[in-house]
Amino acid sequence: MKNQSTQTSPNYDKEIGQWAEEDVLQLANHFHKLNGTQYERTHDFAFRAEDSAEELKRFNTVKETMKSLKIYLALDENDKMKHTFFPVLKAEDGAGKEHSFKLYPVSKKQLNHGKSEIVPEIFKNMISKHWDEVDIHLIDDLFTARQKKENEPEVTVRVKYYDICKAIIDSEIKTIDKITGITMYSGIDMNKFADKYQISFTPVLGLQRENPNTADEKIGLKGVVEFSKGEVLIEYSSPCPPTC
Repeated sequence: MKNQSTQTSPNYDKEIGQWAEEDVLQLANHFHKLNGTQYERTHDFAFRAEDSAEELKRFNTVKETMKSLKIYLALDENDKMKHTFFPVLKAEDGAGKEHSFKLYPVSKKQLNHGKSEIVPEIFKNMISKHWDEVDIHLIDDLFTARQKKENEPEVTVRVKYYDICKAIIDSEIKTIDKITGITMYSGIDMNKFADKYQISFTPVLGLQRENPNTADEKIGLKGVVEFSKGEVLIEYSSPCPPTC
């Protein structure tokens, strides 16, 4: 495999396929690693420090003509000594070329130390808390939903990716002068938890900005994009399946 920090990064199709094909009730193993005598759950994901500068430069270049952005879910081979789940951002540029960006588990939970008290940051922290506290035997259910199609039997489907709508890409992501960091925060939307037709795992994509305008601490497109100190939070991306 080629160095993951270069322009020729792999597309991670194998690992994305492993997510889709993993046995039922086995997903929880990939979100935990053995730390001493206790299992530690993973929560936030970002570029590795050694790759960050080059990958951010690559992402900012793609951002200028970005046509689509999806958060794919992927797995390495199960290993109880490692967190083996990771997300992959797949972005399509103006020429139709796909670019893949792997985010790695953050060893220490990311904390927002800004003074912002707007609802979005509270929402992100709330759904993150739900993720941290959910019972391990329920994790598999967070990524599955029942799906009904006309003239077909109802089936259970596992989400493969989350699609960020083009309106958000054009009106928000492209307008950021320079993205200085990317974090995916894991969360659970409890409003969807009891609905068997919805995916309750809710990723929040945080895009850190260079020289943010502190006067711009406002709600953006309601319920989708919101701003806090130095970070744009993108929520409610569409899970596929069942929404596709």
